[in-house]
Amino acid sequence: MAIKDTPSDRPAAATARLRLVGLDRELARMQVEDLPGFFRALNVNPEAAWPPELHDDATMRHTLDRLEARPDETGWHGWVFIMRWADDAPGRLVGAGGFYGPPGGNGTVEIGYSMLPSFREQGMATEAVKGLAGWAFGQQGVRTIRARTLADGRASRRVLEKAGFALQGEETDPQDGRIALYALECPR
Repeated sequence: MAIKDTPSDRPAAATARLRLVGLDRELARMQVEDLPGFFRALNVNPEAAWPPELHDDATMRHTLDRLEARPDETGWHGWVFIMRWADDAPGRLVGAGGFYGPPGGNGTVEIGYSMLPSFREQGMATEAVKGLAGWAFGQQGVRTIRARTLADGRASRRVLEKAGFALQGEETDPQDGRIALYALECPR
């Protein structure tokens, strides 16, 4: 679906309170090199706390590098979550997320997300995850969306559960410790 102020070739989705915009090369570059331009291009008020904690400089540069190398993967990397106001008023950036790349041969993608602290515990992360999942399942070949979160990350686990993901088990990551694994199957 096309969203106001979003080029038709830029992936987008909408929920009750959010406008989700997939980053293309242009937006990914602005997010790294020209933050005021990034805010203007998205029609959002400048956000002093941007980016959210799990969407750090390394993540933003990785997204830019991937989209520079593979512009056809737009939509399969970074997205931003914008709280919608009136149609003509600037929105407010509340979080970021996306996928770790396009679907593999088995039709699986992995999702991630992070919210600015002032927008946590308001249901917006769940709304964003549902919006991203809806977009992904609308793409050809996507059958399963996977997610990984810290096993003791109660809030993140609750987001996934409320978005319909089912716990698949746990594993130990050498850097992060115990990780909970979740999956959501395509409803088709």
